[in-house]
Amino acid sequence: MKKSILALIVALIAVNGCANKTKHAKSKFVKDYISRYKVDKTIDIIKTNMAKKNYTFISSFDHVKDATKLKEMLYPNYTLSFNNPKITTKLLQCSPTLSMDLPIRVGVYNEINGSTHVSFTDSEYWSLKHNVTDSKCLQLLILIKQDMQDMADAIKKESSK
Repeated sequence: MKKSILALIVALIAVNGCANKTKHAKSKFVKDYISRYKVDKTIDIIKTNMAKKNYTFISSFDHVKDATKLKEMLYPNYTLSFNNPKITTKLLQCSPTLSMDLPIRVGVYNEINGSTHVSFTDSEYWSLKHNVTDSKCLQLLILIKQDMQDMADAIKKESSK
């Protein structure tokens, strides 16, 4: 019975996530926020915020360098990687395929109008993608979701109402 209820909840998340578009996202599972700061300052704030949540900064990949080698133009675009071994280890014990999505990656990029964006995958999606059904592991995914939302709140512009 518990598995049936959990399966129903996961299915509802999937249906809602795939059908519901948010204001600044490609889908419900890709969160995209406009930063009130330039790219470098945004990256610094993200690193500081994630460190406060016990995530270690692993790397930054500059996509512009590759574009330049190809003699192509690309606005600033970075992928940042973060890891929290306590969370990652437990999640990988639940579903080893989560290694495809861990460490956590955050995209930071500029658009032609100069706005800086921060994007990441909503960790709830991982429960569907990797068939995570264990309640303790689902709680960890919710914790990651909250940590990522806190990071986004630190950089995003206030909406004008």
